[in-house]
Amino acid sequence: MKGIALIFWNAGMRLTYDGGLANAGNVALSLLLAIFPFMILIAVFLDIWGEPQLLEQILVIVFENWPAGSAGPIAEQVKIVLGQASGELFTIGNAIALILATNGIESARDGLNRAYRFVETRNFVLRRLQGCAFICVAAMALILAATLLVATPVLWQFLVSKMNWLAEFSYIVSFMKFAAAVLLLFCAIYAFHFFLPDGRQKFREIIWGILITIAGIIFGSQIFAYYLTNFANYASLYAGLAGVMVVIVYLYYMSVVILYGSEFNAALRDNKAAKQPS
Repeated sequence: MKGIALIFWNAGMRLTYDGGLANAGNVALSLLLAIFPFMILIAVFLDIWGEPQLLEQILVIVFENWPAGSAGPIAEQVKIVLGQASGELFTIGNAIALILATNGIESARDGLNRAYRFVETRNFVLRRLQGCAFICVAAMALILAATLLVATPVLWQFLVSKMNWLAEFSYIVSFMKFAAAVLLLFCAIYAFHFFLPDGRQKFREIIWGILITIAGIIFGSQIFAYYLTNFANYASLYAGLAGVMVVIVYLYYMSVVILYGSEFNAALRDNKAAKQPS
């Protein structure tokens, strides 16, 4: 138990010494700036897909597990922006949106390279292309998840109509929505750790940091929501910008947790290496 506590402590120290707390602010701002271009691309894909009504479901997937005070302002503005989005895929505006959306990927890449002590050697174009691939795959994954979540209640109602005893297990649908969100989060964070740093790592070398990150985001979101409800008063400090500041603080917290997960993996790796006979 003492050894595990020491690894957690060392991970925190590494996060501080590597400038992770400062870099998390850059990651948070980049993520905030990337949300709108990312959602615009999703709207374009949905128009091509032929299912624009799935947009509401995707907004639910993206923002449902955010604390209410942070999700509301952004979700409303995203809806406004998406109402003005063009349905054409190959436009200069969409290309710029895609490039802007990769800024969050690049900020996360920098933090992960620092944590794992990797030196970035890939050229700028290759990194941006990889970021574009990340954004497109993430957009399609969200569309697929939304399709499944829309179809699930319909299928469940059909099954209940045929087998009434299933009505007692309606909570399964809610659980499936939560499980889908967690699965998407796991896949996204795993992809970050595996593909973004300039070095390959095995699944067992990064899994613990990923699990810590997911737990930190889930439980931390609940704590942050409680803090917003009972203690925080951003309106008295930032007036009309309170909603935006809440979003930035929440994204900053998530960025710290993501970078801490990578530092935990690195601290665990160093701890194992120290135990190896020389």
